[in-house]
Amino acid sequence: MSTIVAKNWLLARLYDHDLVIVDCRFQLDKPEAGRQAYEAGHIPGAVYLDLEADLSGPVGPHGGRHPLPDMEQLAQRLGEAGIGPDSRVVAYDDQGGMYAARLWWLLRYAGHEHVHVLGEGFSAWQAAGYPVTAETRVVIPQTFVAHPQRKLWADVSEVHEASAAGDAGALLVDSREAKRYIGEEEPMDARAGHIPGAANRFWKGVLDEHGAWKSAEQLREYYPDIIQAAEAGRDVIVYCGSGVSACPNVLALHELGLTKVKLYPGSWSDWISYPENPVATGEE
Repeated sequence: MSTIVAKNWLLARLYDHDLVIVDCRFQLDKPEAGRQAYEAGHIPGAVYLDLEADLSGPVGPHGGRHPLPDMEQLAQRLGEAGIGPDSRVVAYDDQGGMYAARLWWLLRYAGHEHVHVLGEGFSAWQAAGYPVTAETRVVIPQTFVAHPQRKLWADVSEVHEASAAGDAGALLVDSREAKRYIGEEEPMDARAGHIPGAANRFWKGVLDEHGAWKSAEQLREYYPDIIQAAEAGRDVIVYCGSGVSACPNVLALHELGLTKVKLYPGSWSDWISYPENPVATGEE
């Protein structure tokens, strides 16, 4: 079935014994706002996982602004949230699926395939008159054992190789806004521009005019050159500013059946932490 699920699909399964709903709401400029929103009201039964406290590791000289978490620590936190080997997970946020897609990717990286993302956010759920509660459920801890899938991500050396190889290497896809990609502005990181050779696909292109995820047909229209490259046998490496907003693009390409798509977790903020790495500006 599709990784992206509709709110009425979730409503019909809200109390299934094997379902774990995870609220991933977060605001980069107000890190406490996501948990506050969860405490004010959430989908019944949902647990909360925080982007920076739970779904990222500590920031260091390299690795970007939201480094991959330690797998043992992530496994412990997932188990504490009630996620076990047989759990079906549905993640949601209220930011277009960006943070929910981060959890989707991390769970897949940890070897857990039974994970979905709600195709519309919490506001759409609430606007539909679906149940909302401020009560938190009693979580029965599970034992989550991570089986890291190294093939799902690329490190800086692999990205460097792809950039240098041009059309003969993996296709790099930058998920940031065009203004950041071309180097016109950079509100988050110390240098502006993009990794040489990267194509630009702003992650919000996966959403329709109502903020819901597009259909597979619509997504296919958004990625013609990427699909063509993948069908020609090229790997695809997706990045953004810190490895978070790239995840919706990775998820969308996964939905279209592309199997050789990797995330560059450190992304632009990791790339520019190496002064010798080249930077491009303007259109490619």
